[in-house]
Amino acid sequence: MFRRLGRRYDLPLDRDGAQRLLPWIVALMTYIAAMTLLAALVLGSLAWRWTDNVSGAVTVLLPPSTDQAVGSNEGRILGVRDSLATLPGVTAVEVLPAAEVAKRLQPWLGAGASVEDLPLPRLVVLRVAPDRRPDVAQIRNRVEPIAPGAVVDDHGVWRAEIVKLATRMMTGAGLAVVLIAMTAAVLVIFAVRSGLAIHRETIEVLHLIGAHDDYIARQFQNHTTKLVFQGGLVALFVLGVSEVFLLQAVLGLDPSLLPRFGMGTAQWLALAFLPGLAVFAGMLAIANVTARLTVRRALARMV
Repeated sequence: MFRRLGRRYDLPLDRDGAQRLLPWIVALMTYIAAMTLLAALVLGSLAWRWTDNVSGAVTVLLPPSTDQAVGSNEGRILGVRDSLATLPGVTAVEVLPAAEVAKRLQPWLGAGASVEDLPLPRLVVLRVAPDRRPDVAQIRNRVEPIAPGAVVDDHGVWRAEIVKLATRMMTGAGLAVVLIAMTAAVLVIFAVRSGLAIHRETIEVLHLIGAHDDYIARQFQNHTTKLVFQGGLVALFVLGVSEVFLLQAVLGLDPSLLPRFGMGTAQWLALAFLPGLAVFAGMLAIANVTARLTVRRALARMV
């Protein structure tokens, strides 16, 4: 295909002023489609990892104790932990230290907030075996006698909302990519029809000397594919630069505000390059097929 893109044409298609903007418009559309697809993939990965991290986990929030006796609060927390550890299906029970709770609340409390001066709640996280579902009612019955007013959360509502939001946004991104592909096809149709109108007399001469419609169609097909190829290369370059800046911005954020991706180098490279390459290949296919079909239909009407 690359050798075809660089060959000369019997039709002076390279001098068509009407198609000079085609590579730049294709570059813009390819960039927008690739960024949209990339955002959808990142969003889906984030949603999956967020929900996967809390799947099978239950958080128990213990309000600050009103008993001022020394050690009463720690005794209450340990009592909750030991009681939950005996539940069937529970694989681990973890009590988050007060310093860890304060660290997670630091973006909202401020760097100068003192843990000792604030009646912070305590968090107990228990994990259930993968083949079992957390029994929230049973957990609440165990916790309530020891720590009245405790809140038990299995993150079910939160996970459902995250999945719903991610699904809707990914669907919207998919529709946007489809609309961009349809727009690219329409753009190629208009560009090819413009070239056919400009070179109508030359095409008629080629018909008179025995040129077949398939030969003329390949002229337009190869020329249009070459223009789209040039625009796609520009889009891939700009997309790579944009991803570098975005990655730097993400790495500069507070790690406590983001979930851990836990992806290897190969997965990161796939996430970075696959959307752009997929859109690039799609644009070439659209240009190739659309240009050929448009020219063949137009030539059939000219005969």
